[in-house]
Amino acid sequence: MKKKKKIKIKEKENIGDYLIRGIARIFKRKPKFINLNEDMALDGRDLPKKCMMIGNHNGAGGPFSFRTFMWRKRFMTWGAHQMCENYKSRRHYLYNVFYTQKLGWKKPKAKFMSWFFGFFSKIIYKHAAIIPTYTDQRLIKTFKISIECLEKDVSLFIFPEDSTNGYKEQIEVFWGGFVRFSQTYFRQKGIDLPIYTCYYAKKPKTIVIGKPMYLQELLKENTMDEALEIYRNYMNSLQEYTIVQKNEKKKKVKAH
Repeated sequence: MKKKKKIKIKEKENIGDYLIRGIARIFKRKPKFINLNEDMALDGRDLPKKCMMIGNHNGAGGPFSFRTFMWRKRFMTWGAHQMCENYKSRRHYLYNVFYTQKLGWKKPKAKFMSWFFGFFSKIIYKHAAIIPTYTDQRLIKTFKISIECLEKDVSLFIFPEDSTNGYKEQIEVFWGGFVRFSQTYFRQKGIDLPIYTCYYAKKPKTIVIGKPMYLQELLKENTMDEALEIYRNYMNSLQEYTIVQKNEKKKKVKAH
């Protein structure tokens, strides 16, 4: 029986990371940062070492932009376990779930891209420092690795939106994995993790970093489900900052 490879905690960048990020920046324009935390750098590089960040997916744009342009902040990301497995598993997930179900692509295009990107996705996922997630009891493994990350001062980035019916600008449902993990970490380590909410917008290209919210503080007056809704509503509210920026950009264009 083949021994499963242990997930390595990414404590520092390597040459390959710099190379991939450099290539990515050639093809992708740097977004504008709006950081609501006035006492830190715009791109969030000085966020606390032990923290959790949650963000919207916005297709593939969110994860790609957060990893590419917030790279001075060390973090690992929760991702679908199929993408951390062999080529067949990656290709099937890309075709059946990501491209056709979530992005709504037509089958010929989805089939070609799942075959093509399936070859390179392992490299991309390794660079992205993915922690595999599960919908069964194996989620315990995800929690264990995540705790190891935080103990080594490597933060976590999680995408909690339910994208079963596609990615939406206004997120309708959050999965509760991240709040359950925060609760588990508090019980084991006695630390109420600061959870920073981030929002990525394609037009105009913007990343908004919201203020931290602490789960244990929320649970003093709310149930776990209510706390989850508070996080979801806060993420959706960050979109307003990108809309304001978009309107200001239009005004500048008209003025010229």
